[in-house]
Amino acid sequence: MRAAMALWRTKGFADTTVTDICKAAGVSKALFYVYFARREDVLLEVEILTMRDAHAAAEKVVSKPYELLDVITLVIDALEQRARHFPPELIFETVLETYRLEQRTLAGGGTDADIAYLFLDPFRQAQRDGKLAAHVDVVRVARLAQMLVADGVRCWAATGFGNEPLAPKLAAEVDTIISAFQQPDAHRRL
Repeated sequence: MRAAMALWRTKGFADTTVTDICKAAGVSKALFYVYFARREDVLLEVEILTMRDAHAAAEKVVSKPYELLDVITLVIDALEQRARHFPPELIFETVLETYRLEQRTLAGGGTDADIAYLFLDPFRQAQRDGKLAAHVDVVRVARLAQMLVADGVRCWAATGFGNEPLAPKLAAEVDTIISAFQQPDAHRRL
């Protein structure tokens, strides 16, 4: 994975082949294919590690008194900090590959709960802690929040990451969506 990331930073994603990755890592193609079916799977594995960082940040916050906005901000901040180490092209590829994975999951009989991985656990914890009303469809809210974040990260990368931090503004937008779902009978309107 480190070899792939280094090549993607210098050569770009589109111009890096599995052969290039294997050569840089000093492994055979056969060994590569034991772990990954294609180079995009390496990208998804990096994304999984990023998600773990985001969830670890969320777990630290919910272990003491917290506000849901703080959890959302930390999750997005963890993504932002990791993303700043990669070229915008790679962020685009990651978002696209995540969408492809979601499509394959849903086409294979998966549910929204199976693809709402970014916020589902933190939002479930928030609901248990009374930070989200009992009537809130946590899976739907987590899925909407994740889509908003994916699009926000994609747009942010398109601007070359800009000078302003992404997390505060994007977290406020997610919080606005959650606030709408918190209203009585929101599940009927939304």
